[in-house]
Amino acid sequence: MSKVRALLFTALLCASPTVAAQDDFSVDLEGYYRTRGYSFPGLFTEQDGPAKFAAHRLRLRPVFNFEDRAIFTFEVNALDDVVWGDNASLSSTSLFAGSPSNTGMDGIEQGSMTLDRAWMEFSIPVGKFRVGRQPSHWGMGLLANHGNGFDDTFGENHGGSTYDRIMFLTQPLAVLQAITGLGSATAPLFFAVGMDRLVEDPLIQYYGFDCSGIGSGVLSGDSLYDPACDKDGDGVTDSSHDYTDDTRLDSDRSQQWWVDSEDDVMEMVYALIFRGDNVSLFGTIGELTAGTYVVRRKQAETNSDVTILDAYIKAQFHGIAAEFEGLTITGPTNAIALPGAFDPYGELENPLHKEANISAYVGRLGYIRPGWTAMFETGYASGDDNVSDTDFTGRPIHPDFNVGLLLYEEILARVTAETWTEDAAGLWSNGGVYNSRYVFPNITIRPMDNWELIGAFLMAWPDKPDGARIRCAEGDDVECAEYRATADHLGWEADVALKHKWSNHVMFSAEAAWAQVTDRIPLEAADLNESGSFYTFQTRIAYAF
Repeated sequence: MSKVRALLFTALLCASPTVAAQDDFSVDLEGYYRTRGYSFPGLFTEQDGPAKFAAHRLRLRPVFNFEDRAIFTFEVNALDDVVWGDNASLSSTSLFAGSPSNTGMDGIEQGSMTLDRAWMEFSIPVGKFRVGRQPSHWGMGLLANHGNGFDDTFGENHGGSTYDRIMFLTQPLAVLQAITGLGSATAPLFFAVGMDRLVEDPLIQYYGFDCSGIGSGVLSGDSLYDPACDKDGDGVTDSSHDYTDDTRLDSDRSQQWWVDSEDDVMEMVYALIFRGDNVSLFGTIGELTAGTYVVRRKQAETNSDVTILDAYIKAQFHGIAAEFEGLTITGPTNAIALPGAFDPYGELENPLHKEANISAYVGRLGYIRPGWTAMFETGYASGDDNVSDTDFTGRPIHPDFNVGLLLYEEILARVTAETWTEDAAGLWSNGGVYNSRYVFPNITIRPMDNWELIGAFLMAWPDKPDGARIRCAEGDDVECAEYRATADHLGWEADVALKHKWSNHVMFSAEAAWAQVTDRIPLEAADLNESGSFYTFQTRIAYAF
């Protein structure tokens, strides 16, 4: 972080007003610029030579601070995962191209700069408020992950959790002591409560029933007639739609679109956390953080009432480090309208009804010394072997919680995208841990200051194979149309990295991975190399400030 005069900073951003510098007011500029290079030899079936590309990101986060009592922050992303070069035919002749385009890693053109977050913080005698469009992070980042910085052993952050939120944070014991006048020492116990406005009006129209076929009035006894599909009440079906309608445009909204509260999605967030940096335990001083995170999300229109429970603990004593985060997502909802998820035989009263029962966890245990660290990691993300039934049990871990470079980040990400297609994009893994359990032992050696050499081994097993994204094998405790797989695991991956930091700001990383994928994953569905052998080499250089 570097201190920047308000006048200089506003000039840098070409802002018209200037802010007079004062002793009690400061402007800090945080952020980074990074570029990452990728190489994937033999990733696809008929690939000519190694696939290579590089991508940018510039993140600027100005912080306007008045005596730590009133703070305003906004976040700008520029060239966000934009691929190097002209990839939009800006030049009529590629050989003579000179001006690069703003083509993202997904091949879609995007703006060169976006304002993604803006929020304020201000203190009152009993706590602190945080209001605006802000990042959200909890624990290890399995559920809520801010996507900031370079906090992963391997890989890169590409997104991040952002919410329109009002949050209040306080120290309940300190408030109690101030009211009663009893005691002076305050335990580092914090409580937070927040309200998120997730959806004001979804552009997709939710009906909860379908109107198909044309039938005349009730007196005619026509079985195709449905009063709910007779908009003008003339006794003839005149409305045709599915359970949802995704053809609506912005122009379809009336001027009173915001008045309807039935389609609003709101959630309440509660967090209680103990954060001690100097805790006396086991005859030594160490660090202990523990807490719980509760989310209650509702939407009246779809009868959704979902509860998320997330527990987190991190401790380090005598060089022994332990960390764990586990979560469950439960509750009823009619909001998940997926291809093939409707009841084709009319056996269910509400074909869209689902009961969510999702779980995930990651645990770490290791030993930390000045020159090296050894860590064993294991994790799990529950799967769903049949999204057409009423039990909805599958959800990947947040994609910015990176585990390795290939198996989850590239292979399963591409297979889930191709097999679920755009109509069910909400079920893509996007690079997160998906429908599996894994082990990920790793070791970090620090041979000298600002140098790290990291090695890791990843192995994963399926949770609930569905036959399409993860093939079934004989002996699986699921019902599948066919059992084509012969392996019991998804595959393995070996990762290595060399990292260096110099001048206190510039960071370099060279990372490589080898993976062998089994016949559990239908590689041909995404046109991936059917031999199952994959390799990648990636580099990153970044300037953080």
